[in-house]
Amino acid sequence: MNHTSEDLQRILENLLESGSLSNEEIIALQQAANDPAALERILDTLTQGGADQGASSPPLNMEQYYREGNEEFQLRWPLQASLPIPFEQLDRKTQFFVLFQEWTRRELDGMTALNSGQTGQAGFIFEECLARAQQLQVGELVARSYEGLMRLAEKLYDRKTVSKWSELAMRARSGNG
Repeated sequence: MNHTSEDLQRILENLLESGSLSNEEIIALQQAANDPAALERILDTLTQGGADQGASSPPLNMEQYYREGNEEFQLRWPLQASLPIPFEQLDRKTQFFVLFQEWTRRELDGMTALNSGQTGQAGFIFEECLARAQQLQVGELVARSYEGLMRLAEKLYDRKTVSKWSELAMRARSGNG
């Protein structure tokens, strides 16, 4: 089912206001997130609404996290974005940007699942985010993945695990994780 921009705006406003989504709204956001322009609108709306204001959520600038190297990235998960050429034919920097954007999309999927009470799904997605972040070797993405797992543990009232994920996030952010 295709949703209009107005539908997506209403869904996002509902999320920001109530902190939860229906299954239909989750599906609509996940489908919309497959379109890079729509994903950017979703992320902008959520950012403007303060949804990114966790204790450690500075805006992400992909360029600042890219490190030159000789080894190309492997495509380990299916891409949601369609590319004009095969991933393997992209230069290393473009591969990095594609994978970084895919991490961003999956984090949104994880937060959406978590906010709608789908804790099992959220845990699976945040674990995937962690593996994606580790592949990119970006400490900030690793930290945010741990923070997603921390938020899941908070929702499950698991204090010990909250503490573990929080500590790992701090280490990753400081470069010691």
